[in-house]
Amino acid sequence: MKNYLGGAVLAALFLATPAAALAGQDMIADHGAVWRTKDIGAATQGFIQIHNTSAAGDVLTGWSCPIADTTTLVDAAGKPLRSLDIPAGQRVSLSPDGPHLLLRGTHFAIARGSVLPCALTFQDAGDIAVYLNSIPAPKGR
Repeated sequence: MKNYLGGAVLAALFLATPAAALAGQDMIADHGAVWRTKDIGAATQGFIQIHNTSAAGDVLTGWSCPIADTTTLVDAAGKPLRSLDIPAGQRVSLSPDGPHLLLRGTHFAIARGSVLPCALTFQDAGDIAVYLNSIPAPKGR
């Protein structure tokens, strides 16, 4: 009988480690969240912290969450953005009161316990995978 425990442990460590850290990149994205929804097709918002540990600035140029028909980076007023500067040695938060991801046409309701895969593309750092954990939306949103 073969022992698959070692592979399971490695897989768990891989999934728990930010993708950027595994690739040795200077761009790290973590603390991702998305608001829960009750209906298929409902729009929701995604939030994440982006850390640039490099001595050089970078630019967020692309974003994608395959569970939605469209994923758009918007400012606090909901106006679409084409890119977002990530200064050297700084942390930028995609938050409800600032730039954030807007997911429209979700393919399923985002229920408690949902973890959504997304991808961010940076001008210099390239692509990194991120995960958004479902949280309840605040009252009135």
